[in-house]
Amino acid sequence: RFANTAAYEEAWSKFESRAKAGDSVAYSDIPWPLSLPSVSGASPLDAMGERKKKLRSALLRWHPDKWAPLMDRVLEADRALVTQQVKEVTRRIIGEKERFGG
Repeated sequence: RFANTAAYEEAWSKFESRAKAGDSVAYSDIPWPLSLPSVSGASPLDAMGERKKKLRSALLRWHPDKWAPLMDRVLEADRALVTQQVKEVTRRIIGEKERFGG
């Protein structure tokens, strides 16, 4: 869905602004990073410090507890799927952390 991490970050920024405005959120509104080579944006080519920063930022963004306040605004029909996908993104970030040694 996204050509690269920069396109994903741009979509995330728009989503975040909309979410902060208090709008209702549908599953399709959320920019899921699952189509990217790295859901955290980290790469083995990054310096260790940069990789750690990207992994930490992604974990903070996608941690299920962080999503709890937003879940009240997710359409009821989409809540279970959103919860499942948030957990999947988090699992992948943890996997990247283990793989990249971040």
